[in-house]
Amino acid sequence: CVNPSYIPWQNRETKRDIINGVSVSVMVGDSVTLHTDDTEVPTGSNIIWKFGDDIIARMNEADRNPSTYDGPGALFKDRLKLDKHTGSLTIANIRTEHIGRYSVDIKSTNAKLKTFQVTTNVLESLSVMEGDSVTLHTGVKSSHLDDAKWRNIHLKDQTPDLVISNIQSDQTGVYKVEINTISKVLHRKYYIAVGVGVKTVSVMERDPVNLDTGVLEIQGYDLILWKTEGNIVAEVNKGTNLFGPKELEDLRFSGRLHLHRETGDLTISDSKTTDSGYYHLHMSNSEYTLQRTIRVIVKSE
Repeated sequence: CVNPSYIPWQNRETKRDIINGVSVSVMVGDSVTLHTDDTEVPTGSNIIWKFGDDIIARMNEADRNPSTYDGPGALFKDRLKLDKHTGSLTIANIRTEHIGRYSVDIKSTNAKLKTFQVTTNVLESLSVMEGDSVTLHTGVKSSHLDDAKWRNIHLKDQTPDLVISNIQSDQTGVYKVEINTISKVLHRKYYIAVGVGVKTVSVMERDPVNLDTGVLEIQGYDLILWKTEGNIVAEVNKGTNLFGPKELEDLRFSGRLHLHRETGDLTISDSKTTDSGYYHLHMSNSEYTLQRTIRVIVKSE
């Protein structure tokens, strides 16, 4: 068995390019490939991959035969694959114990050292109603984007975010995205559960109108807005520490709006026929945005 710490280097003058700190975020249980950015490893190259200070894979110019190692405590046993053409390293079934710093040292006539910081994230789950519009955010600006791939989804434009309008129950499921930029590789999963909810609320005049967000608590959202006829009538905004109705935006509701602190539900008390119309809910955080329209009908006595 060859000692992985020993690799014969040729004595040659090399100029090294250093690429530091590529951020890689991956879901627990998924596979991730750390790319060297070479479509073909230059002839005569020697490659060393490390996790921290431990060598976990290598390929030398003598035999071009990729070798992988189990690493400390057999941490990477049966998980690593080194591509002999590109030098890229794939880690299968990644776990939280694989979080950390990885580096690849490519020595050839043009040497290169590239480092990666690998982290894991959790499955994002959200419950919506049929007819809602949902936007799944990647957190990457279009101007910084090299490539965005949503599993089984064709994007119509260049934004990395996925917009699903008028979502239906048969669209319940897991949505996966892979994002590649110069400084980041991002793997993310979202689970969307689509249920059937009330989209029309009909009451008699003077009865309360209850408009529900459909969530048990609003801590997971950065912004919640209730709108009607273009006016914001209630708002929860973590950024500005704002919570409550905005009755000055629409004087019809003076003293009759009540925003529920736990759920973000909106109640209109002592309803009037003039309260009839369409009410729009916007809820968002860094992972996703949900938009819903509810029709309110207030009947005269």
